[in-house]
Parts: sequence; structure tokens; C-alpha cells
Amino acid sequence: MTQDNPGVPGGFGPGSRVAGYLLEEQIGQGGMAVVFRAHDERLDRTVALKILAPALAADEAFRQRFIRESRAAAAVDDPHIIPVFEAGESSGVLFIAMRYVRGGDVRSMVRDLGPLPAGRAVEVISQVASALDAAHARGLVHRDVKPANMLLDAQPSLARRDHVYLSDFGLSKGSLQATGLTGTGTFLGTLDYIAPEQIEGRPVDGRADEYALACAAFELITGRPPFQRDDAMAIMYAQLSEPPPPISRHRGDVPAAVDGVFARALAKSPADRYTSCTEFAEALRDSFGLRPYDSGPGSVPDPHQATRVVGSGSAPGAPTSGGQPWHPGTEAVTPGGAMAGAPTQLGSGGGRGNTSPDLNAGQWHEGPGYPAGPPPGAGGGYQQGGRRPWWRAPGGIAAIIVIVLILAGGGGYLALHHSSSDGNGSLTLPGCTSATASAQTLKVPNSRVPTPNGENPFGVLSPDGKFAFAVTASTLQVYSIGPGPSLTHKFAYMITNGGGAATGIAITHDGKYLVIAAGNGVIVENVAMAEAGAGSASVGTLTVPGLTGNGQAVNVAVSKQDKYVFVSIKARNQVAIFNLKQALTSGFNSSDYVGSIRTGANPVGVAISPDGHWLYIASNAPGDPTGTRQGQLTVANVQKAERNPATSVVVRANAGCQPSRIAPSADGKIVWITARGSNSVLAFSASLLRTNPSHALMARVQVGLTPIGLTLVKSGSRIVVADTDVKKTQPSDNLAVINVANALAGKSSLLGYVPTGKMPREFGVVPGGRYLLVSDNGSGQVQIVDVSKLP
Repeated sequence: MTQDNPGVPGGFGPGSRVAGYLLEEQIGQGGMAVVFRAHDERLDRTVALKILAPALAADEAFRQRFIRESRAAAAVDDPHIIPVFEAGESSGVLFIAMRYVRGGDVRSMVRDLGPLPAGRAVEVISQVASALDAAHARGLVHRDVKPANMLLDAQPSLARRDHVYLSDFGLSKGSLQATGLTGTGTFLGTLDYIAPEQIEGRPVDGRADEYALACAAFELITGRPPFQRDDAMAIMYAQLSEPPPPISRHRGDVPAAVDGVFARALAKSPADRYTSCTEFAEALRDSFGLRPYDSGPGSVPDPHQATRVVGSGSAPGAPTSGGQPWHPGTEAVTPGGAMAGAPTQLGSGGGRGNTSPDLNAGQWHEGPGYPAGPPPGAGGGYQQGGRRPWWRAPGGIAAIIVIVLILAGGGGYLALHHSSSDGNGSLTLPGCTSATASAQTLKVPNSRVPTPNGENPFGVLSPDGKFAFAVTASTLQVYSIGPGPSLTHKFAYMITNGGGAATGIAITHDGKYLVIAAGNGVIVENVAMAEAGAGSASVGTLTVPGLTGNGQAVNVAVSKQDKYVFVSIKARNQVAIFNLKQALTSGFNSSDYVGSIRTGANPVGVAISPDGHWLYIASNAPGDPTGTRQGQLTVANVQKAERNPATSVVVRANAGCQPSRIAPSADGKIVWITARGSNSVLAFSASLLRTNPSHALMARVQVGLTPIGLTLVKSGSRIVVADTDVKKTQPSDNLAVINVANALAGKSSLLGYVPTGKMPREFGVVPGGRYLLVSDNGSGQVQIVDVSKLP
């Protein structure tokens, strides 16, 4: 593995011009091309400009075929194919200019959200099928259909929640094969989605794209491709020889007919598949009970399956009062008690996708792809002749008020639980103590794998659910995630920053870069290259200018737009800020250092609120001989910190004995902190921290010895805490599990302890939320836990 990071074709970079396009920012890179966001100076518009490697332009046969196929792709008229504006040759390179789409891709959506509701997944597949069949009618075969090539419009129309564009026709994979530039015995495509005939080097047509589309559909619905394996050879063997697994094996709420649709679309022989991608998509829609897809102007496709109500006597899809479809995942409880984010009506035909209560059984029944629970906005009425729904009953209204007050996390909860401002009756911060809480041992599925050479892991995370990364003092360890769950070690990379040990790790929100705290700053690694086992995954290093010795960087956080990085420099009592975007576009140098926020003694934990507005810093202030010193929680304004760190601090509040790590709730209203010296987990009101910090404490839960790491799991209903037992006074290394609702209500909330290796330290939630990575620092292990099995 000696291959270095490939350079930009022709040496172009931001600020360069190619054929009248000003390159602004590199937004993608592959083995044959680099993609830039660029400004079309002639027509004053933003485009995506793909520049191919100069070696390809030097081949006359490839150059001619590329231009022909690019023109053919530009002529395809379908609303779901990325429009091609121009293709040609300039400055010794081939280029293709396309529409710039801002909304991300479907692979990232699945990585962030997990398996999609079936109706939403099938809606995406129907649009891509339309695009593929339009291309096939022009004689074009895509050859690399996958979720990463399905782009989402940032401003979908009222008619469709997700407007999808299929990209990457213009790369001309057919040109590469036809001209022999791929080399003997190689193929083009992505293994998780590649058709058997492509692997074998046989001629391909649109049915190869259909096979890939079916693999992508399987992943959208289940969260994983059908033939996921630990290595490339195993994937190829499965694509060539193994029957597709029943989709119901991975997702039990799908109708049995869906398995038959995938069995045909994933047939090994092209002749046994559907005759077109649209035929496959329509069969899939039919198996889920969705109405036929209509891509014509003004159409309003149904993004969700009509609900079949069991035992109510209602017809399938009968509307509830209000007649609005439910879009899972868009609702949020507002302090006023209303469900914010509920969609407006999408046109005529009320009742499509609605969920109705089973008034006889008192339960909710959703169609495939729907999460359990009542739809937002259902309180508008109830069906005539039925019993009054629970949420309209007086007791139900009272229950909703209590829930809203708890979730609001601000004055409502405090009004119920705190007395007047003199502090009498208020919760008080815990002092330093060696006392711990007793609880039952929880049996939760988990497995552990040792790190190479017994190295001690610190930070852990998974960017995509397929790979996991663990940081030791001098290495980045790469693992693949398998069924069970299980971890298999794949690669290791040496890392260093001025001799300082590497510790915490974070990932940019676009999933492209790892940011590792080490020494006097951070190390940046390329995710794709690390997962592929490239010779080097290093992108660059950022350090605080003039800082000597080992600053002991501990924790790192990335701003919401991936522009800035915040890292705690423990030994220098500061949090350093670097301009990551500038470093990635113009090289890593001292000008990327923005400045530092001065903190209390020994800053360790850092976290950014979900809305990106607030930075939280935990300073644990050890070394107090009396054992009574309170550590600090610093709250800073992120926008001010990015411009002038010295003016950014809003408040410094006491936060228990040795506060260590921070986990804001998903709505940003509660800030959870481990108080390591208090053997406790504390909950603060985020708003009161900034306005009345002495009354901000909402809950305190005693756990095991010296808790450090913590994270929210199971949709924020549980907190998992790493009881690290750093002093090794007794064998009590474990994970404490807390019931969030009980903790906020002042009830008994410690559910129990999950056994671990020695000194569990940090966590990484695997995308999808089912699994949790744990670094067992003292025993040299990485652990993976099935948190879906927590009580």
C-alpha cells in the first residue's frame, strides 16, 4: 500500500480556469476524475465541473468516444438525469459541465437516517428507474448505479419530498472499456452493486443497471446492500453465485411479495430479470401496495404507502380528520405542545399515507416502512362512531402537557421542580466523592476485538456503518463491521503530531474526513482512502503556532458546515480553533489557525449544539487537595468564536467535580455532562445555562466509578456512560445505562450496567443507531454493543 493521494488532473485547483469556468472548490475525487464546484463566467451560474485525468485525453479513441457519449447523455430528456451543459477538451484535459446539485446524496441520507421508510425508498427508486430507462432508450448504460450517484435536490417541489437526480453518466465508463484503458481482467462498477456479467467481463445492457438499482433499493430499505461481506473477493463470489437474501430477513415489516420482486431483479442471468428498470420499480411499488408512479408534469406521486387499519372496519388508506399524509422523521415537539414540521397537504386525494387508530384494539397499525406511534397532527378530530382517542381524553391531554414540559427542557420543567430564586429546594451540584450506585447487570449482545499489539484505543467512530475507526496513541486502526455484530481488523496507519499522543476523533458532517486530536492540534485523514487501504490516508496537520511541548489535545468537534474545527488543548487551558475548509482548499499552514478560547483548568470535553450555535467546553480542574473544587462548563457563541475567539464566551458555570464529556440532546435543549469526580451524570437546561446558570441543573444521576464518555442512544431515550474506573480501586469497569425520561422526572433512572473490558473510555454510535462502539482503553480492545437490546 504505497499509493499516495492522487493529484488533481492537470494540476488544476481552486482559482484555476478551465474552458471559461472558474474553479471554486473541490467537491469530489475518484480514480479517473476530480469534480469541482465552478462558476460559469459566461452565463453567471454555478456548475459541477468534472475534469478527467490527462492520460485519458491523450488517447484519441477515448477522447472521441467520450465526446460522443457525453453529447448523447446531454440529449437524454428526463427530469431525473443531471443536465449536462457542455463537454469537451481544454488545456490538455477533458471536462464535462453539469448542473450543481446542493442537497447531498442518497447514500449519505441512509447513513444519517438508517433504513428509509419503504414508501420513501421506493419513491427514490422509481425516479432513478425513470432516468435509467430514458438513457437506455438512447443506447447508454450507466454501469455504476449506486446510492452515492443519486443526488437530492436541496429544494424539492411540493409534488415530491425527494427530487432525485442520477449522476455520473458523463464519466463514460463505456469509453474506458471500449478503448481498453481499464486494463486486462478489470471491470468498472462498485462491488456492492455490480451485476455478475460486469464481473465476468461479458457485454452489458440496461439489465446490468437494473441489477445495480435493485441492490441500491435493497440498501435503502434495509440499511445494507444484499451481498455485504468483509472483503472484495467474498462480495464478488456472492454476486456471482449466491441467491439474494430475503429482504424480510433484515426487515420484518415488509410484505412477502417484496422478496419475489428482488429475487427476479437480482437474478444472475440478465434474461431472468425484468425487461426494464421501470418494470422493476412498478413491481416493487405494487408489492408494497403503492399506486403506480407518475413522473409527468404536475403529478403528485405518493411518497408513502396507504395505511391498512386492522380491526377498525375502515377501508385501507381511509383519511383521518385533516387528511394530511404523515412524513416520518419530520415531526418535532414544540414548547407550545404542537407538532412542528408536520407537512401541508400535497394536493387532492386526501388520505394517502395517513395513519388511523384502531379504535377497538387501542393500537396503531402502520404500513411497511412506518415507525410505530401516532402521526403528528392526529389530534384534529376522530372518526364518527368511534371511541374518543386517548389524546382527546382529559387524562391524555394532561399526559401530553407533562411530556411537552419535559421535552421543552426549559422553564416549564423547572417551574414544576424548582422553588424560588433563593435556591431553596433546587437541585445542587454534587461534590467530589468515591460513592457509586448499585444496579443490576444487563445482558446485552456485544463482542470485543483486540487492537494490534495490545495498543490502547481512545477515540472510536463509524462513518458509514461498514467501517469503524479507533485511535491509539500513534495509530489509526481500521475495522470492517460484520454481522452479529462483529469487527474485523483491516488496516493501520501511523499518525503523529509533534510527539503528542492521538486521542479523540470526530468526522466531518459530509463523511469525507476524520479529524483526530493529537499534541498541539489535529490530524486530518481521508475516510475513503483509509477504508480502501491506500498507502496513505493523511491529508494534513493543524497545530497552534508557537506552542511547544505536548499540549495534550483531547477532544475535537467540527462546526455544522464543516468549516471550522475546535480542539481542547488540555495542558494549555485553551480550545484551539482552525479553519478546516481553508486548509483543505489551499494547503495546511499556520494561517489556518484562527485563535483560542481561554478556559478553566484542564479543558477536555468539547461539543457543539445540534443547531451549530453554541460550543460547550468541560474543564475538569484536577489537583484540588481538598477534593471539593468544582470544574467548569464554558459556553461560547460559535459564530463569534470563528471570528474573534476572545469575545465568544457567554458564561462559565460550575459543573460538578471534574466534568469530562458533553452530550447535547437532539433538540439542543438539554446538555448532559459526566462529572468524573462526582461519579455522576448531570443534565442542564441549555437556555438557563446562558441566562441563569445557578438554576440550570435539571437532573443528577449517580453511576459507577469515574465516568468519562457518554452518549445518547435509542432515539435519545437512553444514555450510555463509560464508567472508566481510572484509579483501579475496584474491578468495576462497565457501561451505565440511564433512562432519560425518568432522570428528568426525578425518578430512579439507572437501569443497570453492561460489562466491558478495562477502562471503557469513548463511544461512537454506528449510523442507524442500533450499534455502539466502545474503546476499552485499559484492555486494548474495541467493543461493539447492540444497544437496541437495552431495556
